[in-house]
Amino acid sequence: MYKHRRLIVSVIAGVLVLLMVGGIILSASAESSSTIKSRIESLKKQEKEIASEKQEAREQRESNESDILNLVEQKDQIDQQIKLTQDSIETKNEIIQEYSLLIAEKNNELGDALNARDDLNQHYRVRIRAMEEKGKLTYWSILFKANSFADLLDRVEMINEIARSDARMIDQIQQTAQQIEIVRQELAAEKVEMEEAKESLAAEQAELESQRAEADALMAELMEDHEEYAALEKQYEEEQAALLAKIASEQTKYQEAVAAEEKARREAEAAAKAREQAAADRENEASGGGSSSGGGSSSGGSYNGAVSSYGFSWPCTARNITCPFGPRYHPITHVYSNHSGMDIGASYGSPIYACASGTVTTATYGTAYGYYVTINHGNGFSTLYGHMTRYTVKAGQYVTRGEIIGYVGSTGWSTGPHLHLTMYYNGALVNPLTYLPAGGYFV
Repeated sequence: MYKHRRLIVSVIAGVLVLLMVGGIILSASAESSSTIKSRIESLKKQEKEIASEKQEAREQRESNESDILNLVEQKDQIDQQIKLTQDSIETKNEIIQEYSLLIAEKNNELGDALNARDDLNQHYRVRIRAMEEKGKLTYWSILFKANSFADLLDRVEMINEIARSDARMIDQIQQTAQQIEIVRQELAAEKVEMEEAKESLAAEQAELESQRAEADALMAELMEDHEEYAALEKQYEEEQAALLAKIASEQTKYQEAVAAEEKARREAEAAAKAREQAAADRENEASGGGSSSGGGSSSGGSYNGAVSSYGFSWPCTARNITCPFGPRYHPITHVYSNHSGMDIGASYGSPIYACASGTVTTATYGTAYGYYVTINHGNGFSTLYGHMTRYTVKAGQYVTRGEIIGYVGSTGWSTGPHLHLTMYYNGALVNPLTYLPAGGYFV
């Protein structure tokens, strides 16, 4: 009997040693968690640098867009000024045309007046010359033909009246001509002012056109820069997304490496205990003592279900979803609210497993969730398991995927035994069904 017992103990010890050696060989052939963690830190540093460069490119693009908007406003003001200047030039042209017509009209009037004056002078000289040449109607003949002194005075007055009449007509025509000339000169001066104003406006318009051409050239440069900044920002976004995906993949490897190392450590501890127990059994047999109970401690079992591409497995063997994630009618408060997770109907006392490897951050009792546990899985993910009848882990403890962390109950705000599962990604609530393997169904 003792021989059989020694044989069994030796076989168990040998198997455990083989497992330990296999774990050591496996860990030796696979990358260690520290190596992967170092690579993750390097990737995170690269991602941080890319994020900084992307932010700089974004700020440059936004500044460029602000410059474009300001330039558009400036171009709009320049265009409005050019339009006003063009309108003013057109108005000045119309006024200059009116002045030209008025000046031409006054020139005609002045010409007519001067012609009338010249005609009158010519007629006056012709009449006097004719009177002198024929000798019939001269001043002297008129005077010597007087019959009396009174007649002489009348004849002298008649001659003076003729002379005065001619002089008045000539003076009137001369005054009219002078007035016309004054008006013509004033119109000409105003026309010159209008032409000078038009030339000034034309120079202003040319300057505005030059400014608009410069603004158009600057706009083309800004638009070209905008395309470059946008393309650069997109490139950084793609690089950042690739790095984040690589970091996520490496974090999954890291969790698997940590789990493998933890498993190897436990197996090594179990092998050491088996060797100690075997040695104790041999000593006990040699001394003729009784049998030993033997065996190591158990972790309470594990669940080896399907794993999603995100590295998560179902937290219990049940798959019937009694209340999904999102809006719902609360069975206790009787109001519509947002359900922070999903409820899985399960029998009272059935095991609850960790969805993924990670560190327990909370294991306590709360009014809403009753006895509950939260686990930080890294890579931005964490989970909460609520309404347990009891939990079997403590805060700070590292657990592996599928390890039992508690049992289904109905503590807290609950109307019956079920598991409430909440999942967070980067601190935000997400639908657990998105990250768990397929197979759940609604009831």
